[in-house]
Amino acid sequence: MALSSSSTSHRVSGQIVWTTIVLGTCMAIVCGFSASWAAGRIDALAQAQQRTAVRSALVQAAERFAADQDIVLEGGYFIGEDRNSGIDRNLTTDLGHDRTYLVGPDGAVLRASERGRYAGRAYQQGDGAVVKPIVERLRLKIASVQFDDPGLGVDGAIGLRAVEKVAFTNGDIGLLGVRPIDPPLDAPPVTGNEYLLVSIKIVTPAVLAEMSEHIGITGLARASRPVADASLPILGPNGNVLTYLVWNPSRPARGLLLEAAPALALMMIFGGALMAIILAWLRQTSLRLEASQAHATYFALHDPLTGAANRTLFDTKLREAGGYEYLAETKVLLISIDVDHFKQINDTWGHAAGDELLKEVAKRLQLEMPEDATIARLGGDEFAIVHPGIVGDGQARWICHRLVQCARTPFQIGQEALSVSLSIGAALERAEDVTPEEMMRRADVALYAAKVAGRDGMAMYEPAMDQEKRDRRRLEIELRNAILTGEGLQVVYQPIYSTKTHGVAAAEALVRWTHPMRGLLPPDMFIGLAEDCGIIDQLGMFVLRQAARFAVKTGLSRIAVNFSPVQFKNERLAEDVLAAIAEEGLSPERLEVEITEGMLLKNSQQVQRLLKTLREAGVSIALDDFGTGYASISYLRNYQVDKLKIDQSYTRLVSTDAAVGEIVRLIIGTAHALGMVVTAEGVEDVEQQKALAAMGCTYLQGYLLSRPLSAEQMQDMLDRGNHPRRAHG
Repeated sequence: MALSSSSTSHRVSGQIVWTTIVLGTCMAIVCGFSASWAAGRIDALAQAQQRTAVRSALVQAAERFAADQDIVLEGGYFIGEDRNSGIDRNLTTDLGHDRTYLVGPDGAVLRASERGRYAGRAYQQGDGAVVKPIVERLRLKIASVQFDDPGLGVDGAIGLRAVEKVAFTNGDIGLLGVRPIDPPLDAPPVTGNEYLLVSIKIVTPAVLAEMSEHIGITGLARASRPVADASLPILGPNGNVLTYLVWNPSRPARGLLLEAAPALALMMIFGGALMAIILAWLRQTSLRLEASQAHATYFALHDPLTGAANRTLFDTKLREAGGYEYLAETKVLLISIDVDHFKQINDTWGHAAGDELLKEVAKRLQLEMPEDATIARLGGDEFAIVHPGIVGDGQARWICHRLVQCARTPFQIGQEALSVSLSIGAALERAEDVTPEEMMRRADVALYAAKVAGRDGMAMYEPAMDQEKRDRRRLEIELRNAILTGEGLQVVYQPIYSTKTHGVAAAEALVRWTHPMRGLLPPDMFIGLAEDCGIIDQLGMFVLRQAARFAVKTGLSRIAVNFSPVQFKNERLAEDVLAAIAEEGLSPERLEVEITEGMLLKNSQQVQRLLKTLREAGVSIALDDFGTGYASISYLRNYQVDKLKIDQSYTRLVSTDAAVGEIVRLIIGTAHALGMVVTAEGVEDVEQQKALAAMGCTYLQGYLLSRPLSAEQMQDMLDRGNHPRRAHG
């Protein structure tokens, strides 16, 4: 009995032991599978967070890259040779861009720079094939926008840009940015064919290392093929894969399980306690990863410098603003803000001080605005605010005035107190009445008005602000009609007199437009308009044909016609000129083409070819307003100019200012040495006439001799053989 009881007891004990072992084993297996599954989920979240961080870092890099162009152009750089050094210094030196190109309307490279140094006027090897398609797509986009709204003009195109990730033939991968910029000082804007700034930044291992350190990921590098769970494709403009970014994946949960292997072996004994510990740890890890994911999401939607919303979040908030419901009818207030003269602050105090200033500005804007308003930094020193729920215009103006006032207290940046001001433009609209894009445009129009008014202030958008654009568009249409019909357009002629014969030697053709409503318009007003809207060729040919016809009719020995620099962009200009005068029966030897010094300074091969074609046909080339630019003797020799026209600013002082008189004497002597004749413009008194004749000036022109005459008046003068008043020794 005792043995039986003992055996039963052992058997029960064995069953209990085996049951415990089985249960423990099952618990270990279940716990093992549970831990492995949970670790896999945690690692997957970690890898997703890493991919999000890498993707966000790329987005921020592209935004900073685009913002660099805005910063260097904020001060109003032009294409002039003396100011490009600023773009070189900022983009390719201070801001780390590798190469920049300034591209003209015809697609030619006006200037190339590499690492802060001048690099000629051509694309570096391999760059052209990458840049040109993106430039063409941007030009098509600009043309499409301007076609939809012709009134936008060149100013409306400035906000368009292209920022792409591209691959080069040498295997490099980089960021390529293209944006329109203001034209040179001596060249008018050309709608649909803007001047472009192209910059390239190569994604080097150093750039990836900096990005890797910034987002807390190790081993970030390029690879030709993806790596499971730790790679991100970089797509080009056409959606093709340029390369892959790979990194060392972080698997926190798997690493912990490997380290806890001995402890897992003891789970059979301490299963409950260990399971509780593991579950608690898994929960804490999940919470940390969720917090990290939230941080990555925040990073993707906010400006890393100021903490304000970036353009992506701002666009979302602007579109959502119309969906808010309030007890009364409300509008959406959109505010566009610029820090006045921010470029000067950067240049004077450095970019670090500029960054600190932007942070402080963002803080003050945040303090002034309620929680339901969204403050964004759109790039450079450009901020914007969207504020739904505005009851009326008075409330909107009060908010804007508060924002202007908040910047008037000096900002303490390091040891310096910087005084700055804000220019603010605002649009207050019902969300259902206008699109977000139109609301942004109106705010920018108002911002421009605030700047024109002297900065350090605000302006609310009013429809009248668009009136100037509408008036310009209407005037353009009327000018086109005038060219087609000839109504209101008139060519007048100012005689040019010989100092030897005192008779009329030639005449200069000048166009006048008598508008049916505005009366006689200044030539600069409508000629500049014709250049801007692309009809200067038609206007120029109208004047040329009228002048040629007049010269043939009257027997005038020579007729001078002014040509706009824009006309020389037409590759067939010389052929068109020669064909037109041939049709009118005027021989080329009787035509004189007047150009400006700016044409010579461009040193364009096309200009040289066109002038050479005209000159070989017998047409004379005259350089108008000589002395107001920087044309040198070498330019005169290269272009083989036939005549110099001394600007009236010199003529006015030639008899009263000894220094000016000596300059004019040297100009005349130099011209004669080069085989040229000289015409003095703007002769208004007898003393000037006597002085210029004594210096050997060949021809004189000015109000003393004759004002511009109509064709009938000029014909009558030639018929009567009248001579001008002239000085007698």
